[in-house]
Amino acid sequence: MTTANEIGWVDTSDTLERLVAALKGTSLAAVDTEFVREKTYYPQLCLIQIATRDDVACVDCLAPLDLSPLYAELFRPDFAWVLHSARQDLEVVWQRTQRMPPQLIDTQIAAALTGNAPQMGLETLLARTLGVELGESYARTDWSRRPLPAPELAYALDDVRHLLAAWDRLQAQLNELGRTAWLGEECARVLAERPEADTLTVWARLKGVHGLPFAGQCAALALVRWREAAAQRSDRPRRWLLTDELLLTIAAEMPRDIAALEALVPEKFASRNGSAVLAAVAAHTEPDLQAEVRANASQAPPDKNVVKGLQEQVRQQAARLRIEPEILATRRDLVAVAAGRPPAHLTHGWRAAELAELIGRPDTRTAT
Repeated sequence: MTTANEIGWVDTSDTLERLVAALKGTSLAAVDTEFVREKTYYPQLCLIQIATRDDVACVDCLAPLDLSPLYAELFRPDFAWVLHSARQDLEVVWQRTQRMPPQLIDTQIAAALTGNAPQMGLETLLARTLGVELGESYARTDWSRRPLPAPELAYALDDVRHLLAAWDRLQAQLNELGRTAWLGEECARVLAERPEADTLTVWARLKGVHGLPFAGQCAALALVRWREAAAQRSDRPRRWLLTDELLLTIAAEMPRDIAALEALVPEKFASRNGSAVLAAVAAHTEPDLQAEVRANASQAPPDKNVVKGLQEQVRQQAARLRIEPEILATRRDLVAVAAGRPPAHLTHGWRAAELAELIGRPDTRTAT
């Protein structure tokens, strides 16, 4: 296995030029990011790690550097990014550049399509494919710290140093299994999902929101919209502004005046945000908002035995393919199938072919 050269820490124009020159000679690179977001709404990009076949570098995104020459290479139409578990990296890249990689190869997805666990970590992937053992983890370090200590820098570089070699092994396995197109389809689906906050998704994930009366669900959606906008303006975590628990309490009680609100929330919060919160609660009657809640309201669950029957069929087909069942279809997917609303990723592409009989007539399935 070839050892990559060390461009190392990139925080000057000279080292950036070396990295850009290395990228001009290729159309494939391993990429990773490090960021912090514990105290902000938006992730703060601190590092971009990049490895080609011959070079490895760590770009200091907090340094006073013009990164446009770097982005010009990374976002070339012919350029492919190799990432492991890409979604969070794509979020921070999108926030910084408002662009997505031209082409994506997610090695976590590739590993799953060759029979590995769906959420396999990078350490396990490198150990299994290359016999490489990474050292101590610094995943929870403060990546905004400067100067960045040498062990943390070594850890960051190792996140990309071996990734192309691991991809070579996975690519060979995918080719042998005839699943290269599967990976392309999966990665294209990831790129099609813009990594921005979706208020409906935030609302739907509130634990207990679907147990509220219809008016309360509408009030909760209005409160989520207000909280997202306020958190974005202040660039502070949404939970710092209003916890999910208090948001649902307000939605359930639907206070009409400041006194009623003060009985539910801290006085300081009420004095700062009372008018806006009460306006959001009052907005629960807006027709457009009510229509969104109706369209996304929790449906009556399908028969559990039908879902179990579908799960068994997926398990059997997954066993034949030697992949984990949830790669084919999750339980949530199968609940939707049983209800006659199969998600698009089960009705098109490679999954549709593998699950054709199951997806075609879910209403006729019974538990086995």
